[in-house]
Amino acid sequence: MIMENQDENEVVEEEFTPEESEETEEVEADTTDWKAKADELQGRLKRAETKLSKNSSNKPESKPSKSNELDYGAKAYLTANGVKGAKEFEFVEQELKKSGDDLDTLLENDYFKQRLENFRGLNKTSEATIAGKRSGGAAIDSVDYWSTKPIEEVPLEMRSKVVNAKRAKEATKGVFYNS
Repeated sequence: MIMENQDENEVVEEEFTPEESEETEEVEADTTDWKAKADELQGRLKRAETKLSKNSSNKPESKPSKSNELDYGAKAYLTANGVKGAKEFEFVEQELKKSGDDLDTLLENDYFKQRLENFRGLNKTSEATIAGKRSGGAAIDSVDYWSTKPIEEVPLEMRSKVVNAKRAKEATKGVFYNS
């Protein structure tokens, strides 16, 4: 092989070595049947695809389904956004079902915020109202409370109970003040 250097106008001769000729002989001597190799690999690919399709058809894809109950992550998120207590969690679940929105959208909704405040107000009043007997007074829904009131002020659903209680009290009352 002859190369010329243009700057010096010198001719440099290089000899052909036998190592280079061996490499070319190896390439020519390689008699691999590439078509057969490609067919074999395509067959493996098809078997793997059918095996994969059979496994995926047996097991349905698991999508994150919306369950009826809030998970711990959702409850933590709600607590961080000011929703606390089991009653409020149930209220949020009901609102999620009604709206069909996700939790983020629901918490940003002004109408939801207003309904949540109304719900909290109703809960505070129901918790503040006396529902049972306590020492120091009778509950509003008890017969003892209404028996001290005039019969005209007693609600219609309580009147029969109040009248029966007054009759029972008079029947057990003695002649003397301490009997």
